[in-house]
Amino acid sequence: MDASDFLFVCLMSTLPGPPSISVNDAILQLYPIDKHKCHKIDPIRDIAFQLYTVHNPLMAQNLIIGDDKLLSESYFNFSQPTVIYFHAFFESSNVGSPVTLRTAYLQRGGYNLILLNAPRLEAGPWYLTAARNTQVVGEYTAKLIDYLVSRGMSLPSLHLIGLSLGAQMAGVCGQSVKSGRVVRITGLDPAGPLFKKWPKSLKLDSSDAEFVDVIHSDAGIFGYPTSVGHVDFWPNRGISPQPGCTKPEVKRTNPDNIVALLFCSHWRSYQFYAESVLNDQGFVSVPCDSWQEYLDGECRSYYPVSNMGFNVDINAKGNYYLRTAAQSPYSLE
Repeated sequence: MDASDFLFVCLMSTLPGPPSISVNDAILQLYPIDKHKCHKIDPIRDIAFQLYTVHNPLMAQNLIIGDDKLLSESYFNFSQPTVIYFHAFFESSNVGSPVTLRTAYLQRGGYNLILLNAPRLEAGPWYLTAARNTQVVGEYTAKLIDYLVSRGMSLPSLHLIGLSLGAQMAGVCGQSVKSGRVVRITGLDPAGPLFKKWPKSLKLDSSDAEFVDVIHSDAGIFGYPTSVGHVDFWPNRGISPQPGCTKPEVKRTNPDNIVALLFCSHWRSYQFYAESVLNDQGFVSVPCDSWQEYLDGECRSYYPVSNMGFNVDINAKGNYYLRTAAQSPYSLE
């Protein structure tokens, strides 16, 4: 790309647009914003960090890297643990999984919850651009973490969580933090398309944090097909269709929602996790070598079980299996 092309791309990314619409809560955009071609980040429109606490459960407070005034005037509590959530393709912080996770964590209380908001960079139908942008978003979020650590945040109290493309962002973020090693990353059905062939530096793997736990729910379609964490959970074998996600079931509950039909199984990962925040003794899972051995009752009973999700056993290793219900509450315990 020559200088004139670079300037044109940067100019387009600074315009008020691109025009977008929301269809069944999916953000669709007229043209993509490729931050690999223009690295300048607008800290509000491109990648924003929105803080929610029990003191501001409905109205976000923006945090900007290097802005001490915003931080000091916010409700950020340095004595409490912090969760950063990375949303998925098609999403923003105001729809879908971020709203569900926000509700769960604020009901539980005691957390600084920071929702990433990057709908311009993760809008449909531009999946290739959105996937490429995960590197930019992850690296930029690492700078926020380093800034917060420099101001007194405890890095060991930080937990990164991401859905789909957001899980891949969390992986890039974890490996890019310079102030220390992230303790935990949770990947919710990490995105599969393109990423299987991409290098480890561009996706989530067990080297990105001291402990990486993964929930698979649509493996081989929208989700990554193989194990990537220290521990990988495979509810209902981890594939589509998840219970409640067959075509007749989705049409019965969401008759006009094509997005829900496409992503029902993919979304189960965040729905399971959100429920686990409020039911931390649920989703009991068993270590096993395969789903068939789990069905046959041949799992290694001498190995300890683990809860999937919020209250995972950080000593768990390998593949764990479980069944869930077809509708909320999903945990069978």
